[in-house]
Amino acid sequence: MFKISLILLIAINILFSKEVLFNETKYIYALDNVFSKIGTLNIEESKVTLHYKNSDKNIIYTNENIQIITQETTETFTHEESVEYNLFFQLVLGVYTNNTTLLNENFTIKNNDNTTTLLPNEYLSSVIENIEYEKNKDKLKYLKINFVNQDRITIEEIE
Repeated sequence: MFKISLILLIAINILFSKEVLFNETKYIYALDNVFSKIGTLNIEESKVTLHYKNSDKNIIYTNENIQIITQETTETFTHEESVEYNLFFQLVLGVYTNNTTLLNENFTIKNNDNTTTLLPNEYLSSVIENIEYEKNKDKLKYLKINFVNQDRITIEEIE
């Protein structure tokens, strides 16, 4: 019985987990400069882990909290204490799992042909102008966050 439960648990974990390699490009308007980095997202049923190449930091999002782990420290925050990370991970989960309920908590969804545009609620509209993304089945072509101050972040999944 234990072996069957263990096999079932592993199968469910594989079914609900996805590792995504991505390139993140940030354009900072005030500096008129572009910064790029490569990272991975491990998306599981109840946890998302973010890691950037050449960094010792892992950021873990769960339903309970957000942890920032380095070789020296582990910091734990509530979702309310780390609003930016909480919003980022909700966006990632909503887009990758096609969870419109989660996206509708902070955005109005507009679908145009192949592109989806997220218009922020009043609370976020002072910072975010809009978010656009395009997916091909389960693969993200791009996700672009346009900020009111003209900064941009573009995330593109790497094959």
